[in-house]
This record gives sequence, structure tokens and C-alpha cells, in this order.
Amino acid sequence: MTEKLYYKDAYIKEFRATVLSVVESGEYFDVVLDRTAFFPEEGGQSSDRGTLGTARVIDVREQSGVIHHICDSRPDVGREYECHIDFDERFEKMQCHTAEHILCGIVHELWGYENVGFHLNDSEVVFDIDAVLSGAELERVFAKANSIVYEDREVRAYFPTESELSALEYRSKLDLSENVRIVEIEGCDVCACCAPHVSRTGEIGLIAMRDFEKHRGGTRIYMLAGRRAERDYKERCAVMQRVSALTSEPQRTIDTAVERLVNENEELKLMLKASHLAEAALRAELLTPTEGNAVVLIESFDIPSLIAFSSAALPKVGGILVALSGRDGDFKYVISSKSADLKARAKEINAALSGRGGGRPEMIQGSFSAPLPAIKEYFA
Repeated sequence: MTEKLYYKDAYIKEFRATVLSVVESGEYFDVVLDRTAFFPEEGGQSSDRGTLGTARVIDVREQSGVIHHICDSRPDVGREYECHIDFDERFEKMQCHTAEHILCGIVHELWGYENVGFHLNDSEVVFDIDAVLSGAELERVFAKANSIVYEDREVRAYFPTESELSALEYRSKLDLSENVRIVEIEGCDVCACCAPHVSRTGEIGLIAMRDFEKHRGGTRIYMLAGRRAERDYKERCAVMQRVSALTSEPQRTIDTAVERLVNENEELKLMLKASHLAEAALRAELLTPTEGNAVVLIESFDIPSLIAFSSAALPKVGGILVALSGRDGDFKYVISSKSADLKARAKEINAALSGRGGGRPEMIQGSFSAPLPAIKEYFA
């Protein structure tokens, strides 16, 4: 059993420990210490990282009470080493994890819903609630959570005695009966949890919701807290400043500018569609009639415009009409015919011209990677 220093003090940044064993594992080394402050991957939270002497600790796992440190170089068995945790990363996870407890505690208090999933890694925090929550309900939850942060309440992590545990009402995803560690947030939440937490809610900083969605009959919530929320805020401000500069619109009214651009874009799409349809009709009218096949390239057309052209031009073509858009290596096609069964020939055509697609006997559509000369030669 490895002595778990992170249970004694979540704020330990460095410690000394003796190497008990080293096992080579591919290009890495599985190292067991007599004691550690490295928190392993557990309870939905990714592990700590740091250094063990000169070795880099890139992952930490627990098996049957033994903590395994995955290192990029081999330390000496029996030697004591100075170990350092990447504490900025650890502290950010402590901020986010304690924030998640506050949010789930509030949800449980307000509606009795349970937290049924949790994932905390280096980039995101996601948790699942077993009921559907509205945006307004979640805004209420996050507002109350931030109030609890401002009140700087105590956060206590401890192992209660058997009698203490039997008297506690606490949240838990698992049915636990022994070695239960409780994280208690004053007046807010009592939950079984193995991870390191901050000691007071004021250390968390801002708790922010990034997004939410329905998930398996419940609600999946994406959130950030503390330093991560601060970085996210700065990134969003930078984006707002960029959009403001591009639209020549003050940030406070940028939504109006974006809405205007979206409407203008829709109008331009309609105008372009009308233009393409008119061009399709004109090109069909100017197409020279032929008893054989015809290959026509209209670079700017999309598939609906190619279909419109093909429908208008096909009466002039006795064989197969191949309408293309794009350029060499990336052609979209609409192939039509009054006489050939194109659905039956689609596999052969695509194989010959590095294509993919299909459709009906009278018309197929898809894409070609072959160059234009090869397409013309095939249909000559």
C-alpha cells in the first residue's frame, strides 16, 4: 500500500519518497514509491503530472492500493528522490472539481436530481445529471454556485468513522461501505469523493457554464472554473474584439452586426441560386445537340445547379450527359441519360475515374478525383 500524501494535504507541491520497484513498460517505466502526493487517475479525474528526480511523471494509476507512476526514464530502486507536482495544473483541477460538487449539490438540493457522470481532464469539465434541466434552471444553479464562492465557505475532506458515516446523508455514484472519504462543503453539499479539493470556496473563483445538452434522458453540462474560466473569458474577449474589428461594430452591439451579416448572406445565396438557374437554362439552350455523349464543365455550380442544367440539357444529348463543377482532383458530377442505366454502371464509372456516388437509373451524382482529360476520354 502506498502512503497517500494527497489525502493528508491537497496543497503539497513537493515531497521526498523512496523507490520500491521499477518495471519497464514499453518505452516508459512503472515506478512504485513508498509514499506519494501524485493523485492517480480516479473518479473521472485525470492524474497529476510532475517530476521524480530527473524523470518526468506522465501518468499515475492505482491498482489495489498501490500507486504506479509512469515515468519517461528509470530511477534507481532503493534511492530516495525529490518529487515535484505540476501544482498549477493540480490546483486548476481542484478549483474545477470543487465547483462541480457545488453545482451538483445545488441541483440535488433544489430538485433531488443525481450526478451520474463526471469527467475532468486538462481541457474540459463535463458532468451529467439524471434529469432534463432548462437553460433558465441552469442559470439559477450557476448564479447560486457563484454566490457560495463569494461567501468563502469551508471545504472539509475527511474519512468519517463507521458511526459518523452511518449518520451522514451524502451523495455517491457508487455503493460504498468502507474507506469512504467525504468532501463536505459548508451548507451546500456532502459527497463521497477521492480527489483533492480546495479548502475554501473563495479559492475557486468564477464558475462558468460553457454549454449544455440533452444526454441519455438527462442533461450533460460543460463548465469551467477558476483559472480555466479566466483563460476562457480572455479568449472570448479576443474573439469579440476580432469580430468587432472585422464588422466595424462596437462590441456592445456586435450581435446586431452579425445578425445583419447573416441576413445579407442568405439574400446573396438566394441571388446566387437564381443566377445559377438562369445560367443553367442559358447553357442548356446553347448546348450543341449530339447523338453521342457530352461532358460540360461549369466550375462555379453546386449539385442543385448541375441538376437544373442536366434536366434542361438532356433532351439535346442522345447518349450520356456529364455535368461537372470544380477543378482537377475535386470534381462534383451529375450524370444523366435517357438510354443508359446509370445506376447499374455507377460502380464501373466511379472505379475508372476515382469517384464515389450513385443514384437512379436515369441520373447519378457524386464526385471524381480524376483530371478532366481522363473524364473526357472515358466518356468519348
